[in-house]
Amino acid sequence: MKKSRRRARGFTLVEIAIVLVIIGLLLAGILNAQSVIRNARTKDTIKAMTDMANAAQQFHDRYGAWPGTLQTAVTAIPNMTATCVGNATGLIASPAESACASESLIRSSMLRGDATQPIRTNGATTLSVTGAALSGVAGLPANWRNVVRIQTTDCDVIVQMDRLLDDGSANTGNLRTAANVCGAGGSDQSEILLVTDAVLRLN
Repeated sequence: MKKSRRRARGFTLVEIAIVLVIIGLLLAGILNAQSVIRNARTKDTIKAMTDMANAAQQFHDRYGAWPGTLQTAVTAIPNMTATCVGNATGLIASPAESACASESLIRSSMLRGDATQPIRTNGATTLSVTGAALSGVAGLPANWRNVVRIQTTDCDVIVQMDRLLDDGSANTGNLRTAANVCGAGGSDQSEILLVTDAVLRLN
């Protein structure tokens, strides 16, 4: 009586090639989806910063003062916090005035948001209008007064923003980070380099 032998059958080269192609397509789809999400978040952050800068300029045009510095804010803007009395110098000079600046923009309907909470975009990233000396960015030119401050983002977002709004280098022009955070040329487009503070000049 003959015993039947089972032959071990491996994958053919064609089958292995098909599996590799499928894996490649899946990886390409995942990476493409991540890129699309990343680009959308970057555009959201850029829009939020430009919206805040435009709102601050509109506020100045309407009231003759930068948000946070308006002495008559409590009477001129409905529901303002009673302590939001600006210094009338045109310079946001204290953390309290900086907090009142965002509240002023929201309560005057120039910006959307919760007047009692930090303005956020994409999770941890926050935006505020503040004085250049309060911005957390050292080495800004002495003639800079008020800025839009963006906190907790990365060099990829900042460099894309700089290319769109300014001169393409985060070390020069009207959009800046601390010196060399995004590379010596200020254009290191890295998603893993953290930018604690960056600023866009208002005046």
